[in-house]
Amino acid sequence: MSLKFLVILFAALLYSTAVHGFLTFRGPRCFCRGSTVDSVNPAYIKKVSVFFPSGSCDKKEMIITLKRGKGQTCLNPESRQARLILKRVLKKNS
Repeated sequence: MSLKFLVILFAALLYSTAVHGFLTFRGPRCFCRGSTVDSVNPAYIKKVSVFFPSGSCDKKEMIITLKRGKGQTCLNPESRQARLILKRVLKKNS
């Protein structure tokens, strides 16, 4: 093997390990990125999803799925309604 070949091989290995170590996504991967609402009419709630802090997102999130195909909205987890919903969900699951 020639010295030129060994240098190119070493450079390729060094480059591949450096590229592999780069982060492809910076920042938390939270579902609620925009604004949140403080309350939702309980008659419109179809499903409640609660996500606790984790390695991918460092805040608690509550996603409310609305009836009649109206989509989803993020509920402020510090609001009074969110605390009541969370209490009911935890009581139901225990």
